[in-house]
Amino acid sequence: MLILADALRDLGQEPGAVPWTIHLAAGWSASGPVRTFHLYAPPRPRAIRAVVSRLHNAVLLTNPASAALLTPLPPELIEAALTALREVHHVPIVLGRDAPAPPPRSGLDLPSREDVPDPFLPAGFAVGLDLGGTGMKACAVRAGTVVRSASAATWPVGESGIDSLVRRARALVVEVAGGESIDSLGIGMACPMDVSGRVTELSTVMRERVGSTNDFVDFADRVSAGLCAGNVAMFNDLVNLGRWRASQGVRRLVRLQVGTSFGGCWIDANGDVSPVEMGRLVVDVGPDALQHTYLPIRGAMKSYLSNYGIARHLGELTGQPLDPSTIGHLLVDRLGAGDEAAAETVRWMVDALAGVVAELHAVLPGITEVECGGSMLAGPLGRAVLAAMATRSEVRFSIPARPGMDGAVAAAAAPSLGVSLRGLKRMELRGE
Repeated sequence: MLILADALRDLGQEPGAVPWTIHLAAGWSASGPVRTFHLYAPPRPRAIRAVVSRLHNAVLLTNPASAALLTPLPPELIEAALTALREVHHVPIVLGRDAPAPPPRSGLDLPSREDVPDPFLPAGFAVGLDLGGTGMKACAVRAGTVVRSASAATWPVGESGIDSLVRRARALVVEVAGGESIDSLGIGMACPMDVSGRVTELSTVMRERVGSTNDFVDFADRVSAGLCAGNVAMFNDLVNLGRWRASQGVRRLVRLQVGTSFGGCWIDANGDVSPVEMGRLVVDVGPDALQHTYLPIRGAMKSYLSNYGIARHLGELTGQPLDPSTIGHLLVDRLGAGDEAAAETVRWMVDALAGVVAELHAVLPGITEVECGGSMLAGPLGRAVLAAMATRSEVRFSIPARPGMDGAVAAAAAPSLGVSLRGLKRMELRGE
């Protein structure tokens, strides 16, 4: 694995390195705020991949209105790489050689207010439901304390269709409610969604098992019918986590989630939350970088820091195909038994995570912490990753106390939160 940040550092130290400049415009006005990145690399075609990968990551993380790359190379040498990039992003990405640099402006993540709210507690008896691609979890919360929790497979063998999902989701909600009246219900789903809770695209698993976003139009109403008379909210699962952490006063934090895919969001200095399809973040630019499962990019984290990616890597080391839906338990068991393939897989995960943090630190100046969750990081695997990242991370790296259940807790808080969201307009892309 060749980490992108390392590749750019090495290019910048070569003789003859010159600026390659990225401009990210926050709006359409010529006088609007622009964030500028200067990368240094030789004016040679072999620098294109690393530079364009950083451009891709910058667009992914900051969600600009448009992007421009000023390059020392002739346009015909780099246009093919930008054409592939435009297939991934739904914003204009233009190329220029002699275009004047926009005037420097304050960045998109500089402090404008640092008001920190009082600690937030969900009102009344709140239930949260977190629907992942592999498992679904629910919890009941009273006065900030989880009183009951439960989990189940999202898609047991033989189950498919929206009616099946509604029925089993309702059963999990009833289980954690324990016969009590539910004051509010929050639902989180691992799919791109807009600010109204409308599913704009389905994850790969949901697309296979359900088929259409239209099936989810009344999903929250069907799950809550007869169970909750109060407020009901449905958001993307990482949006729930970001809004919940922002409501607690957290600022300048990036939240990552290892699961069926690799998701994320970040909280800026204002407490606004930006969801990011982190599975598309490019970190590996080595010659053997893995192809994304369906996008024309290589080295993206969906193929690494996800159940699928981890199962593929450990399976190659052991010489046998492994089931992504159970890879977390298998990896923990093998790690506890002293298995060298498991230990090497953890080192490989840490390399990828360190590369992710390096990209976040480079593109989002001012972040102070990266938090990583996911059920497999509970227990010994999480402790191993945390210990290794202590010497590898550019910023503070942490794992939450309940990395597998905090999505359901955040969902329980969702109906009561008023945290601002950014960037969801461009979440209407092919899902992770």
